[in-house]
Amino acid sequence: MTRTALLTGATGGLGQAIAARMAADGYRLILVDFDATRLADMAARYPGAETHVLDQRDPAAVTRFCEEAIEQGTFADVAVVNAGMLVIGNVADISRQAMLDQLQVNLVSGALMIQSLARRMSRERKGHIIATVSMGGIVSLKGSATYSASKFGLRGLLWGLRDELSADGVHVTGIYPAGIDTPMLRHEARNGGSALNFVGDPVTVDDVVDAITGALRKPRLEVYVPYSEGLTGRIAGAWPGLLARLYPMLERMGEKGRAKFLRRIGEA
Repeated sequence: MTRTALLTGATGGLGQAIAARMAADGYRLILVDFDATRLADMAARYPGAETHVLDQRDPAAVTRFCEEAIEQGTFADVAVVNAGMLVIGNVADISRQAMLDQLQVNLVSGALMIQSLARRMSRERKGHIIATVSMGGIVSLKGSATYSASKFGLRGLLWGLRDELSADGVHVTGIYPAGIDTPMLRHEARNGGSALNFVGDPVTVDDVVDAITGALRKPRLEVYVPYSEGLTGRIAGAWPGLLARLYPMLERMGEKGRAKFLRRIGEA
């Protein structure tokens, strides 16, 4: 029988790579994004794909999608909750709307979808919920505190949910990448995003997709990409005051890494 995979944030750099791998692995796709034109292009690329145009900043639209598409629509054996947004800037400097949008897209909408997925998969007694969280859900950096708040919340949801669903045969996984070479990271590189994103070399979308497919083969609660940064991030998260002391050194390293990254992508 053909398995089905639901994917939000489908038209972004990471979303397109996930869709390509899932299709190659034989999944029928349910693609969700706000960009109708790009969704139509992807539907043409993947015959049989089901598409949903959804702006996750709109709570009413998200509620309808959860009730109609997830709880009552086509069953997804695998769901990758991948949509996300970041607005660069200190909490006091960004607009109230920018703050609300990040919390809505990254946490509230994602959490409502995960709730509906949990309901549906529990009834079917099978399924795997995967969420792209980010290292921002383990360590919060100045300039992206709101983004981290949303990701910290998502991590907490997944952690408790795993134990709620385990008896029903449903798996739950969070993927925690460091900086990924996507249009979002390139925007950060050009526009003053945190230098700490560039202390290590950014990972590729294929690295993250490999982590997702690995979690499907061997379910785990948390997968770090790369593992080494996940380890240092968890250590830093255990002692939040340590990061403030290390900022000057890490920012110098990060600015060198940012310059290297910009040179690599031909924008230095």
